[in-house]
Amino acid sequence: MAENDIPASGDLVFKPSARAFFVHYVAMFLVFVGPRLNPAVGLPVWLGTLLGLIVLAAVIYQKYGQEYQVTSRGVAKVIRWPSPRRQEIAWENLEEILVLRGLTQTILQVGNLAFRDKAGGPEMFWYGLLNPKDVKDLIDRKRP
Repeated sequence: MAENDIPASGDLVFKPSARAFFVHYVAMFLVFVGPRLNPAVGLPVWLGTLLGLIVLAAVIYQKYGQEYQVTSRGVAKVIRWPSPRRQEIAWENLEEILVLRGLTQTILQVGNLAFRDKAGGPEMFWYGLLNPKDVKDLIDRKRP
């Protein structure tokens, strides 16, 4: 998506929720703090710090590196890093929208949406949406 492409006022824009990364936050805490609190854990402090930074980078990439759009043309996933890309499914090619969530996601009220393309294109996946059933209902109402 070019920098000057601004979504029209009728477009809906969604971003991954911070709640969706709860398991990542727990992992970061364990690898950052675990070796410091208990050196017998078998993981050197420098390696725990490195692993924690890798998980942190992954969270930042997923949280701030993408957004999901519902436009008059269809649904789209915009990826900003490392090179801008856009995956889009037009309304006439949108076959099915599936809400996917596990136990932890259900407790945290987050989930994912998977979009199937009738034309045989790749499936589109939206990660970490807050209240995914409500998002699916909004998309269904916007659908022509």
